[in-house]
Amino acid sequence: MGDLVFDIGMWNGDDTSYYLAQGYRVVAVDANPAMCEAARQRFSREISTGQLSIRNIGITETQGEMDFWVCDDTDWSSFDAAMATRQGKEATAIKVQTIPFRQLLEEEGIPYFVKIDIEGSDSLCIKELAETGSCPAYVSFECSQIDGDADINRLKGLGYDSFKCIRQNDYREITPDNVVFQQELRRMMHRSLSKLPRTSRVRWFAGQALGRAHYRRLNGRRYKKWTSGPPSFELPGRWLTADQILSVWHYLAAYNLRLSTDGTGEWFDVHAAHGRAEQRP
Repeated sequence: MGDLVFDIGMWNGDDTSYYLAQGYRVVAVDANPAMCEAARQRFSREISTGQLSIRNIGITETQGEMDFWVCDDTDWSSFDAAMATRQGKEATAIKVQTIPFRQLLEEEGIPYFVKIDIEGSDSLCIKELAETGSCPAYVSFECSQIDGDADINRLKGLGYDSFKCIRQNDYREITPDNVVFQQELRRMMHRSLSKLPRTSRVRWFAGQALGRAHYRRLNGRRYKKWTSGPPSFELPGRWLTADQILSVWHYLAAYNLRLSTDGTGEWFDVHAAHGRAEQRP
């Protein structure tokens, strides 16, 4: 069996499917019971062989039970009601069992790679890694407007010395060399869409078309939209220092304050490699 991978925020299971196909042993975590049940049916063989364990739990600061807001129309389900209902979406609260990330690490072991995408709560996992000193070889997380700097610095303090910023529309790397150009393109797309009424069907279809215009094929494999994609060590592009990735994120964060991403579907993952990681592209 391959190295252990955590899929924190399994959603529809497409990322888990890729990790399984690559031979990894996977622990997939999702707070939404409907997603977990669908995954149990989809991956019944891998569960029976022990390659996959699905945990229907939420990652929070304490063990217990909390309201989880299920947004049926998007993948924005979250313990944060505002996150789940943004852009006028409706969400329903259900009770979900929760544990701290440190407890998951104690129960399942330290993974080789951990993907974190839990709608507004990614930083909880990064904080737990810093507090416990646990160091997966590779970590990816959706960088947040509020906690991005702190999360990168926490990982730096743990010994992560190489980073990538990946635009999730197309897995293109964002670097100090191209960030200005990439954000000018983003601004032009936003300006074009913003001229249309927010409720316009034309605007919605234009936004969808722009999202699909990016390529989703990498290393000979096509990835579905909204998936996090391959692990850090399979992504093309050069690794950046902590200072370089911070400069990139500062630029992106400043643009996020100026522009709404509505209609362009922009979001960014930061990938980090520990200094002891053996494999680097």
